Amino acid sequence: MAPQYAAPVAVIDFRRRRMVLSWDPAAASWSALDAPPPVVHGIALIRGTPPYVCLYAVGGRLRLQIGTSQYALAEHSPRFRCLPQYWSLGLRRKFVIESTTSGVLYSHAYWSGQGPDFFRWFAGRAEDPDWRAAAARRWTEGVGAETLRCE
Repeated sequence: MAPQYAAPVAVIDFRRRRMVLSWDPAAASWSALDAPPPVVHGIALIRGTPPYVCLYAVGGRLRLQIGTSQYALAEHSPRFRCLPQYWSLGLRRKFVIESTTSGVLYSHAYWSGQGPDFFRWFAGRAEDPDWRAAAARRWTEGVGAETLRCE
């Protein structure tokens, strides 16, 4: 578990990529920005009901927040997996965050649709320590929302 970060961060919504949000890590909530800033520092998965998920960078460190739980993403820890559950013919998936010392930190089973899948997108990139470091640097400085939409 990482130290808590509390200042609001500008992020884009994973599903509605034209929407820029103000993510409030302390409350694990968001609000739409009427006047979006020119740069964002991460990406959020906003669903109909909480917990919301946000991946953002502050101070050169990449952070993942699921509900009120925040995880600092070091070069190799924690580990992320997004696995199909075969009994569902691949329609149900399980997203898991594991620590080498503490075991499973978070587990979430969900039905995957035909569209883009945040958990699969993130787990695929987070396996690469170079991506974690590069994203932390770039996103801390701020990335144009249109650039992050293409990633």
